[in-house]
Amino acid sequence: MYESVLDAVLGEHLAGRAYVPDEGAAGYARSITPDRRPYRTKDGWLCVLVYNDKHWRAFLGAIGEAQRFESDARFATQAARIRHVGEVYAYLAGVLATRSTDEWLALFAQADIPAARMQSLEDVLADRHLAATGFLAEFDHPSEGRMRGIGVPAEWNGERLAARRHAPRLGEHTREVLREAGYAEAEIGAMLASGDATQG
Repeated sequence: MYESVLDAVLGEHLAGRAYVPDEGAAGYARSITPDRRPYRTKDGWLCVLVYNDKHWRAFLGAIGEAQRFESDARFATQAARIRHVGEVYAYLAGVLATRSTDEWLALFAQADIPAARMQSLEDVLADRHLAATGFLAEFDHPSEGRMRGIGVPAEWNGERLAARRHAPRLGEHTREVLREAGYAEAEIGAMLASGDATQG
């Protein structure tokens, strides 16, 4: 699991350490700058990615600062924004704090800039999309009663896989597992009798 996570994140974070000898420190500056995170608005939090020239031109125009793209060298090109990434994202954080989340979502939708409201855990559990797809489903557990569980996030041939079993109780599948491991019924019975195996 450790290697799987590193495969997803370390590629960009090798940064200057990708070269031998090193050409700089590890860590992708754009990702680790303090203001590269959900942004505080007047009444909540917002996830937004003002990224390329088109986005920045649209954003600056929408807030009445279109001239900044040409007059402030830090914003003028992708390369400049990367060199000044901390300042650029700090500026964005300051601006986003001046309006409500709904106001920003409307502006970003109009400007074709990717943005979404940051959800709390309770928001996720009440999410209409997840309810419509059946990702969060209720089921009856034989010993624990009515429960809520998480579905499989992928579909095969347009269908979502259903859970085949509930979470097992202690020892519930002992006989089945031991059979699959090649033990005979007499051996399984002896293990259970001696306490070397547990059955619920």
